[in-house]
This record gives sequence, structure tokens and C-alpha cells, in this order.
Amino acid sequence: MSGPSETGRHALYSAGERKPFTATVECSSCREETRVSYVELGALMFPLHFHLPPIWRYYCSWFRCPACGNRTWMRIHLDR
Repeated sequence: MSGPSETGRHALYSAGERKPFTATVECSSCREETRVSYVELGALMFPLHFHLPPIWRYYCSWFRCPACGNRTWMRIHLDR
């Protein structure tokens, strides 16, 4: 039996459609996850960005968030 709560739960916890040459970026400030193409990711990192090894920080890249527009620590997921 699948009611409205089951459909909402499935939509909430199911992964979005994977598209080729895209990445998901996760913002440490607004906690939004946004799917961007590799070209858009490069534009977000321009002109200034930093990367640290993931063993030091959970959010290891510093660049502009596509959701909130702030420069903050981000996490990049290439395989989502």
C-alpha cells in the first residue's frame, strides 16, 4: 500500500538522475546540494579557489556556492 507519505518519502530519499559530466556541490553555509556541469563548476571556482586534502576538512574546497552565492567551504561529489 503506497500512500502520499510513501511517495514523498521515496522522493526525499531517492538519488536524483545522474547526468554525464556533472557534479553535485554541497555548501557548508546553506547546506544545499546543487547539480552543476563541469563547465559551471569551473566558472564557480574562477578567479579564486582553494582545495585542502579531505583528511583535514569535510568541506575541503573554497569557492562560490551556486545556491546562496557566498564564497564558502564546499564539498564536491563527482560520482553522484
